[in-house]
Amino acid sequence: MGSEKQTVSKNGGRHLKLNIGLIVFIGIFIYLIAIGLSYLMRNHISFYEVQQGWIVDSDTFTGFILRNEAVVNTGQSGYINYFVNDGAMVAREGNVCMVTTNAGSSVQGTADGSALTLNGSDYSDIREQVLSFKKKYNDSDYASVYDLDYQLGNIVSNIVSRNNINSMNQADSTNGYTVMTADQSGIVSYSYDGMESYTQDDMTPELFSARNYEKSQLSAGMKIDSASPAYKLIYDDNWQIVICPTADQYKRLKELDTVNLQLQRDNITVSADVSTFQKDGTDYVSFSLSNYMVRYCNDRYIDIEIIWDNHDGLKIPKSSIVSKNFYRIPADYLQTEEESSESGFYSVDNDETVFIKPIIYAQNKEYCYVDCADIAEGTVLKKPSSDETYTIGETEALKGVYNINKGYAMFRLIDILYEYGDYCIVSDKTDYGVTLYDHIILNGSSVKENDIIY
Repeated sequence: MGSEKQTVSKNGGRHLKLNIGLIVFIGIFIYLIAIGLSYLMRNHISFYEVQQGWIVDSDTFTGFILRNEAVVNTGQSGYINYFVNDGAMVAREGNVCMVTTNAGSSVQGTADGSALTLNGSDYSDIREQVLSFKKKYNDSDYASVYDLDYQLGNIVSNIVSRNNINSMNQADSTNGYTVMTADQSGIVSYSYDGMESYTQDDMTPELFSARNYEKSQLSAGMKIDSASPAYKLIYDDNWQIVICPTADQYKRLKELDTVNLQLQRDNITVSADVSTFQKDGTDYVSFSLSNYMVRYCNDRYIDIEIIWDNHDGLKIPKSSIVSKNFYRIPADYLQTEEESSESGFYSVDNDETVFIKPIIYAQNKEYCYVDCADIAEGTVLKKPSSDETYTIGETEALKGVYNINKGYAMFRLIDILYEYGDYCIVSDKTDYGVTLYDHIILNGSSVKENDIIY
């Protein structure tokens, strides 16, 4: 009853008739198994797409700021108010602050509980500080919130001082007051930390931890005692940033006269003069600047970054790099054919001179480099207008990668600009080199030139 047919032979035996469909199915099954085994056993090739990139070699430091500055003490106790803003310039004999026995108003409010009077400029200053903070704020640098608090506190202090001084000028007050003037011209600051007299001789490694650092801030309406700090005066715009580098960093900096520093808080890059010194066996480096001091007049510590090298180009992994031998030919044998204006060499064969034009993959002042497949070893080249000859034979290995854009491995030269970690930056202007978005073999040693990639 089945679909298989049976036949009877003359001797009474029986045999099955072959099923063609079954044979085809078995053949396909065996083929698929063979393909699967071949896939599992072969070396799998990974590729990398060339991208535009850059590598920055830099080091960050926390620097200690030195300035030509001094704290000015008051001669009497009382309540202090200021004529000039924090960070503003004052002339010699110019009014800086006033100490009075009348409390007046303070940063916390007026003495009678009334509100402070703010004008349009005051609102503009506050708005500018908040917007500037908003643009630069990053959660990883939460400490910048304290900078905002300090700046806003200074603005409010200036407003309080203005109100108090105006009130005293308008009132018929019998209360005594003292106006303090600057002994020299300079920049006024209303913060101090007791390190104003520090010099390079006072440097110690512990100073750079900043763990126990404390800074005091003066504000309008504050009660101060006699002989206590009233303000700080910075006498010029010159300042120093001192760092305590590692031995390797110190060695690199000692060889430099100037260096570019990035002041990280404001993302400002400045040029600074470099000097090195030692104190008690510890190496220090000092950077001298004459710009932007006023932006950091209330700071003792500053985060800076030194950019040693900055290269941009095409970014490729080091694992892709391979070497290939090229014939090395003296550059003065390279000539330009008058008829075609093409470059090549004059080859001597059986007293006959022939102009050959192999591809020049690379060239410098001394040599030209030709693919070994483009010219035969032992070829004799002749220098024009001379009896000198050169026999092809010397080779030199050049670095490159395998490009697989066309489905097989093609060697392409690279000019390495900079190496860092697992990657390097190569020039995008190399003849017979790689270009943006090329596909290259990730592990260059896994294939050979002209291998078909599938």
